[in-house]
Parts: sequence; structure tokens; C-alpha cells
Amino acid sequence: MSTNAVRRRSRRQETGLWRVPVLRVDQVTPRLTRVTVGGDTLAGFDYAGTDQNVMLYFYPEGVTLPDTLADARARWSTVRPLTRTYTVRRYDADTHELDVDFVLHDAPGPASDWAKHAAPGDELILVGPSPAYQPDPTADWYLLAGDETALPAIAAILDALPGDAVTRVFVEVDDATEEQPLPVPVTWVHRAQGVTLAAAVAAADLPDGRVDAWLAGERTAMVTLRAHLLDDRGLDRRQVRPTTYWRRGETGI
Repeated sequence: MSTNAVRRRSRRQETGLWRVPVLRVDQVTPRLTRVTVGGDTLAGFDYAGTDQNVMLYFYPEGVTLPDTLADARARWSTVRPLTRTYTVRRYDADTHELDVDFVLHDAPGPASDWAKHAAPGDELILVGPSPAYQPDPTADWYLLAGDETALPAIAAILDALPGDAVTRVFVEVDDATEEQPLPVPVTWVHRAQGVTLAAAVAAADLPDGRVDAWLAGERTAMVTLRAHLLDDRGLDRRQVRPTTYWRRGETGI
């Protein structure tokens, strides 16, 4: 899930630069590639789960990659990488493996293009991680809604929630081929059928009680969904946490 230049977190930290080799590349769905990186280099990676992200640095082919953040910044005047921010899908502290899921776009872009051709032995530069979304422990239930770019974060949040947590999950994808296994029931919204994420949530019979609503995806869809939750469902603004991952018509992801 790329946030490109749209997503800006005032609390984001750059705790370090990690130069890591690609271990595996898996095609999860026709439009989603999972790249697993890792090795002893990632020992000490401070992973807190949920919606935690890293910034990826993409350098021109043939450029010597930096080993430290200071080295990268020292060279910015001559070699400045293209950067994109992605959610950490999984980090295993025992094996030092980390998964990043890339939605493959038709339009050219540094992250999508790199993921299309990634292979074991390639190297990737990660910077971070950032602070993570923390589910409200006082909530009676959790609403998670987003498109395919939000799937890694939704999956990570579900992994972090208690086993008895009450959840309602809505995910908008192209069609059934883009669905992924998740540990709870999911309302899959297929845009090929003309249904929108906001419409699916609006039509749903949701639980009573205090909700913690986490939303992520395309900007216009997030504005519409947030407005529904605040205006039609009467939620408090503090209960709704929307994040824009991308804008319709945006290129170069």
C-alpha cells in the first residue's frame, strides 16, 4: 500500500536505514505481489504491528546503495532516490523476515515497476519504521474499511487485535480474484459490479456500542465514507481515523 506524497504523518520517525536482500517473491493475487526481504541486517527492527509503515528508497540502476541513513542524506545533492511509503504486512523477529505487499499498477511508477521485476537476491532500501495505529482498547467493536491498498494494514491490525474482538471488515477490490484469506469474515466489495465501499458500509447492519473506525484507501472514497460515519451514523470524530493512501488519477506510484 503506497501512500506516495499524499500520506504525511506528523509523528513519523525515521529510526534507521535497512539495506536488505529479497528472499522471496509471491504473486498473492493477479494484481498484488508480496516481496519478502530479510536477514541479520533486520535484527533490531522495531515492529509494533498494526498499520506500521516504512519508506522505500528507489535508486537509479547502477547506483551504489547507501548502508546508513546519514550516507543516503549526504548524497542527496547528487543522487536523490524516489521514495514511496508502504505498510509492513508482516515482520518475524525470529527469522528477521519482513513482507511488503505491492499493488501492481498499469501506469509506470517506481514501486510498482520494481515489484513487477523483483527477484531473490535483489536489494531493497527501507527507512523506518513509523509509529503504528493503536486500536482503542475501550472500543466495543472495530470497523476496518479500505480498498486493496489497505489490505496489508487491515490484515496486520486483525493479527494484533485480541481473538475475541468484535470486528466488521469491508474491502473494495476489482473482483473475486483479488480477495485474500483473512482470519475474520469480510464483506468483499467488487467495484467491477459498480458497488462502492461507502455504499456497502452504509447498507450494513452494524453493531451497537462504541466503535473504533479505521479507514484507508483512495482519497475521495475516504472523504465519502468518513462523512457517512459522522453525518449518518452519528459517530464522534475521535472514533473515525481515515487515511488517504492514493488519489484517483495519480500516476507514478
